Amino acid sequence: MFGMDNGEWFRLVQRVWSGASLDGLGAVASLGLAGTLGALLASARGRCRELHRQLREARAANDGLRQQALYDGLTGLPNRSLLEQRIAAAIARAERAQGSFALLFLDLDGFKLVNDRHGHAAGDLLLLQIGERLGASLRHADTIARIGGDEFVVLTDIVASGDIRIIRDKLTQALAAPFQIGHTMLTVSASLGHARYPDDGNSMDALLACADQGMYHLKRARQAQAACTML
Repeated sequence: MFGMDNGEWFRLVQRVWSGASLDGLGAVASLGLAGTLGALLASARGRCRELHRQLREARAANDGLRQQALYDGLTGLPNRSLLEQRIAAAIARAERAQGSFALLFLDLDGFKLVNDRHGHAAGDLLLLQIGERLGASLRHADTIARIGGDEFVVLTDIVASGDIRIIRDKLTQALAAPFQIGHTMLTVSASLGHARYPDDGNSMDALLACADQGMYHLKRARQAQAACTML
């Protein structure tokens, strides 16, 4: 093209793209081809930068949507949707390996009184701190999810039935120390129920129902004991 072979065009493109001086191109430069090609390449660079910017924004938006869809907005813990995905994956792994795992259902005792006496902002801060403590007490491979106002579920692989007691003790101990909410120190407790796969169920719904039932049984027993103590 314009009296240049492919090698000359390639060298011209390289020099214009890199921003190098065009001194010495002689007739090529005099034809104004370098200027035209430079403008085209500058436009291409601009389009590439714009496409990269749009791609970064799209990825950030997708990450934000994924965060909202799978994680609790207050605590940052997995929500019910992500928990259900991980339970399904745990069931599939256990079926293949003839293994076992446990679900522990945790419900805070008297949390409504915190909101009533100290306000919802204090309640939110308490939930945030509880989530942090519970998460710190577990292994990295375990899942701690917030599935409701003051309800949390732990998913953990186990080898022996005694492992469940160890995890229950860890969760209870994590809540033992008072929580500082502003200038107030709050002490909270929780009722826990658990279910083991496959002994207590071989489906997600059955396991969650069993753990939930165990939690409410303990909560009612504590309430009845407290009522007897007050007599």
